[in-house]
Formats: sequence, C-alpha cells, structure tokens
Amino acid sequence: MMSYHTEITVTASTTSINSNNPYVYISPAPVSPAEAKRPNPMDRIYGAINHYGKKVEEATKQAETMVGNIRNHLRVSSRPADAAIARLIQGTKVLTSGGPDKLFQQTFGVFPGEKLLQPCACYISTNSGPLIGTLYISTKRLAFCSDYPLCHHPFSLQQHECVYYKVPFHLIALS
Repeated sequence: MMSYHTEITVTASTTSINSNNPYVYISPAPVSPAEAKRPNPMDRIYGAINHYGKKVEEATKQAETMVGNIRNHLRVSSRPADAAIARLIQGTKVLTSGGPDKLFQQTFGVFPGEKLLQPCACYISTNSGPLIGTLYISTKRLAFCSDYPLCHHPFSLQQHECVYYKVPFHLIALS
C-alpha cells in the first residue's frame, strides 16, 4: 500500500482545526524576507507595558514596606500620635539631607570601603525608656541615632545641653 502525505498550510484565520489530529500537520505561513526584517510594533508595546509593570511592582513593594514599618511603630509605641510624628520628622530629615546614605555619612562618618546596606527605623531601650531612632546597618558596623535630641540639665539651670543619642557598634571580621 502506498501512503500519501500532503502538507496543508494553515494561516491564522483557520482556527477550527483540532491540533491533536494525527492526519493534519499545521505549519506556519511563509513570511517574506522584507516582513521578517521589519520589527513588529506590538513587540514594542508589549515591551513598554512589561517595563512599566515592573516599575509599578517595585513601587508597590516599597510602599507596602513603608506602610508596614509605620504600622509597626504605631503598634509598638506607647503613644501612636508621637510615633507617627516621629516617623514624619525622620522621613523629612532623610529627604532634606539627600537620602539615608548621606544622613549616615553626616551622622557617623564613613570608613574606607564602607557601604550602607540598610537603614531601619526602630526603638532602643535606655534607662529612661524606649528611644525612637534609626538603626543603620553597613558593611563595617551597626549604628543607632535617635530621632530627637536628648536634653541634659546639669546642676546649673542656666546651662543645658541637647545631643542626639548615638551608639556605633563596629563589626569584627572573622576569618
């Protein structure tokens, strides 16, 4: 018995053929060389949509993190209104100084080769109670700086001194 094989070219308008049929071979329609070289305008549109979709996804993650941090501070604080104002003040301080990297450099200085990895808003426990501030995590140390200056009143009422509470911890490299 002789078997005959006929190839049928199916274009995009033929959609009713079942692709699981063993007697039908579906091959793409031939494309002219001029059409093959021409970029598809829909590819540019899809690329732009994907690009901006990724940007929106990154911004959404940052917003979720920021809202989570604020929620945590409001939950932990003894007075939520004070914590909310402290977060606003700290955010303003970061923006006016040029970002968390610049604020870290201004507050603690920088060692050669040191890079800021992550700033975290947090509380530190002191003898006078919890103190709100920022914990900076860098490649060479951990450092905490309070958001508000602490005022010290020595014996003379004429003189009082206000300073930020700063605690640097140097990391030791283990080899």
